[in-house]
Amino acid sequence: MGVPGQNRTEAMLGRQHRESGFSLIELMIVVAIIGIAAALAIPNYVEWKSQYDLREAVSEFAGNLNLARVVAMNRNRQATVTIQVGGGGLINVSGTTTGANPIFSPQTMSSSVTGLPGGTTNILFSSMGLSAAAANQVIQIVNTRGLVYSVLVTPSGKVTWCPKPTCP
Repeated sequence: MGVPGQNRTEAMLGRQHRESGFSLIELMIVVAIIGIAAALAIPNYVEWKSQYDLREAVSEFAGNLNLARVVAMNRNRQATVTIQVGGGGLINVSGTTTGANPIFSPQTMSSSVTGLPGGTTNILFSSMGLSAAAANQVIQIVNTRGLVYSVLVTPSGKVTWCPKPTCP
């Protein structure tokens, strides 16, 4: 009633006995394809991560400047934000109002942010939220891969940042 060499269940289901699985060559080809894809993706990931860390640090820094401006207006006192290059080239940021009252706790920017081309910089906001500088202040921040972003503080106290060495 069935094909010789098959048991009844296999004959009823129309299956034949065969080996299953992958050959060694098939597995080696898949591993090689994954390796090539990883080799192509890693440099792009490293570049993206470096750019992301710089963007995050600059955005946080601009937020701290805006916070200092608002605190100066709310407390009716001058506020100062100090940006300086610390140990290992990392950038330290601190903010105080008149009388050395802290605005935010001192911070060190991301480990991928390593430079401040202008060195130590102070940004002063008056009690009305205006910048003490007569002209635009541009603070450039550099990462380990040489990418430069800048933060612009206008005399009116407006703070913006852009992914270029100079903001328009």
